[in-house]
Amino acid sequence: MRPPERWPLHPAPVEMESLSSWLRRIAASYGMYSYALLEHGLGQRELSDPELDLNPPTHLLEELAKRTGLDQQREIAMTMAGWVPWLFDSLDPAPGTYETYVHQLSVLLPPNRRNIYTPRKWLPWLPETGARRGCPDCLESSPALLLVWQLPLMASCLVHGRRLETYEGHPPDYILWATPAHDQRPLPESVSLMDRRTWQAITTGSVDLPWYPVHAGIWFRLLRTLLDELTTAQGRYGRQLDDVRRVWEHCGHPFRAGLYSWQPFETLHWTAQQQLLEAAAAAMELIEAGSLTALGTSAHLLRPEPNPRISDGTPRGPLTATPQEKPTLDELWKQTTDALEVCIAAAKVDPLVAQQLYDFARYGCRSEESVGSLRQTFAELQIPLDFLSRTENQ
Repeated sequence: MRPPERWPLHPAPVEMESLSSWLRRIAASYGMYSYALLEHGLGQRELSDPELDLNPPTHLLEELAKRTGLDQQREIAMTMAGWVPWLFDSLDPAPGTYETYVHQLSVLLPPNRRNIYTPRKWLPWLPETGARRGCPDCLESSPALLLVWQLPLMASCLVHGRRLETYEGHPPDYILWATPAHDQRPLPESVSLMDRRTWQAITTGSVDLPWYPVHAGIWFRLLRTLLDELTTAQGRYGRQLDDVRRVWEHCGHPFRAGLYSWQPFETLHWTAQQQLLEAAAAAMELIEAGSLTALGTSAHLLRPEPNPRISDGTPRGPLTATPQEKPTLDELWKQTTDALEVCIAAAKVDPLVAQQLYDFARYGCRSEESVGSLRQTFAELQIPLDFLSRTENQ
């Protein structure tokens, strides 16, 4: 007798659940283990959970779609392969991947300030060993494991507002949490905000930032860039060293998460990864508040859009002005830096603005060396030098 194609029991997957977790819950419906369901129900042997969640064979997904009626594209979304090219450029490591992913953007430091490393077989966010991490409150009510928990992308659970913790075992049969319940540090609001943005990127494909919404791919690379900047060797920071130290003091963790030598973020222990994620969240908070100088070309994405004062129509002159109405030096400096950021952002796409900004910056340059240094600065800010050709010929 031929068994029916459609399984009578197949619980619906939870939002963002991993494929291995869903198969484990289906198998539990029949009192089986997932490896037995894979072998006898899908004709697939010796396929581990990490392999299922990374890039499972197409024929397996086709068979699973027949047995459950779930759309195959929905199944792919339960694997890392479904996050290409937003989260990953590719699932096949290639030379230059680290530089392409991590060094295209800059936040805290100017471009070319960081060392460019070439770790072997590196993929962004993907740990070398499988991670068992989750929210204790979530797993207490449901055995579903989220795919995002396997990656060091988020530090907290948005539903319960608590930190993600590592564990041993296989929910729901056996689970032993690494952190005791009484040893829970409060979760900073900056981490919650950063994780909400990451979740928005994963679930909607875009992120609302203070300047304007950006594509999810930009957000993931922006965050990974910031993590790399926070582990940069101390000697590369230059005048930014005090600012970076202030980030670590703000979040209460040791400088560079205690690292003595550079390592890819993905290879670190979860404790160090948590500290780096909290430092990234703290840096974003300080940049948005205008209290941290960020010299990277993408830092403007984290600053609020300038809010020019609108007159109420009341004439103001020297006789009506009061000392309280005069802006402070800090306010004047912030207005200046905000205006400069707006000009730089516009100069990247508008040749006329680029020429005007260059003419202003060139005022006072008395030698060819100083002019060459100015052009190098524009190149580091990613303002096309072709935009300056008309100015150079004048």
